[in-house]
Amino acid sequence: MIWLKLFLVPGLVAIVTLAVRRWGPSVGGWLAGLPIVAGPVLVIYALEQGNTFAAAAAHATLTGLIATVAFAVAYGHLSTRLPWYACMALGWCVFAAVVVSLYALQPGLIVSLLLLVAATFLGRHVLPRDAVAIQPVFSIRGDLITRLVATATLVLVLTGLAGRLGPAWSGLLNAFPVLTTIVAVFSHIQRGAAAAVAFLNGYLQAIVGFGLFCVVMATGLESLGLGWALGAALAVQLAWHGVLVSRAAASASHSPS
Repeated sequence: MIWLKLFLVPGLVAIVTLAVRRWGPSVGGWLAGLPIVAGPVLVIYALEQGNTFAAAAAHATLTGLIATVAFAVAYGHLSTRLPWYACMALGWCVFAAVVVSLYALQPGLIVSLLLLVAATFLGRHVLPRDAVAIQPVFSIRGDLITRLVATATLVLVLTGLAGRLGPAWSGLLNAFPVLTTIVAVFSHIQRGAAAAVAFLNGYLQAIVGFGLFCVVMATGLESLGLGWALGAALAVQLAWHGVLVSRAAASASHSPS
């Protein structure tokens, strides 16, 4: 299990990092909307804490994604006028404030999904459209190692404290925007604010599929078992990404050459 925690999730983060470098921040946003960090953590919860715990954590993770949307919108707006470290710190403060509010409210599963859809729709429409143009890429020495270490640390902390935190807080904190922060920050540093906004816009399109993944895990873990619930959740998530790809292809075919 320790090897799963140390290598699986960081390995997936490395794939997203390389995809951003190859295809740009918008595609990176779509990939970051996959349950690359939270999905494996939920699986570890199921294996270590049981399916009932993991199902409740999946519901809480869905709710926490609303706070992740708030972080993305805050970072996008702040990136046009503040350096990356200020955007990150203030964005995390926004995430924390929304998470505390959601913990107090504890919305139901369907309400959480509807709130997430509404938040992503509103968030995409209020993201800034006047960010600094995307700049040429330059590499920061050791940036990939930094990303992998940060991801592995988060997974170890979350899964190590799950028994003490309980499913509600474990799930809410599972939605902490670790991958979103990492890619947004390095896009901001290496390509400018426009790249960070482009990444976050792509992420907000994809995060609804992430929410659907959580819904299937929350409703299917106890009745179907881990294997079938995970397979069904991934199928729903990938179907949503298929819709995004189809829409992008249709938009590209109708755009003037």
